[in-house]
Amino acid sequence: MTTPKIVPPTDIATSLPPRERLRQALSEAEIMLPAGTTVFRAVRHQDAVIPPYVEQTYRFGPPAAFAGRDGRHATYWMYAAQDLSTALWESGFCTNDMTQPGTHYIPADVVKNGLIAVFTLKADIRLLDLNGSVLSKLGIYDRIHGDHAWCQWFGLDLLAVLAGYVGDAAPLGFRYPSRKHKNHLALAVRSDTLDLWRARVHIQVVRFAEMPEFQTLLADPNYADPFEGGFSAG
Repeated sequence: MTTPKIVPPTDIATSLPPRERLRQALSEAEIMLPAGTTVFRAVRHQDAVIPPYVEQTYRFGPPAAFAGRDGRHATYWMYAAQDLSTALWESGFCTNDMTQPGTHYIPADVVKNGLIAVFTLKADIRLLDLNGSVLSKLGIYDRIHGDHAWCQWFGLDLLAVLAGYVGDAAPLGFRYPSRKHKNHLALAVRSDTLDLWRARVHIQVVRFAEMPEFQTLLADPNYADPFEGGFSAG
């Protein structure tokens, strides 16, 4: 039985930049994180520090249709950030309660299970830089900040572009503007380079609730626990 080809919806397909245009725009948008750089990742269990697979792919996909029969994705992105605050907001460790405008809170499961992986680079790591100039040249600045379904398909094109790099100096992923922590940057490392990532970083895992930043958030005057049974917006 032939597996049907999975294609994007027409409205998404017609608005994605051609891959060659994407390659051109990123050809001079390569950055290097030098050895000694600290990178943060917020997770809810130990196995997710450097995940062997994922069942939910978040912002840059791939779309759910690409999951295997067991619901797992073999190709995916590992997300992180160069500052802890961005890692917290991007991962939902800090979020907002729509029933209490002007406030933020830490979800109960994060209080109980939240972990912060601190990666310290032992070697230089290259990334493509999906910066504002690149996004503007491609005409996708607004799309990448607000259209989740579109971003998931765009992530497939980024995987294809990165697959064209070879050698030890090939970028392991890309840097992009955070959607939940404006004017800050987040990182996405592609799954097929995670062994290289593991070899090039020192890893320290800390309980979020034991970090001083946790207490700082709790003490913030705009912090408010959500109403019981209320709604939240990440």
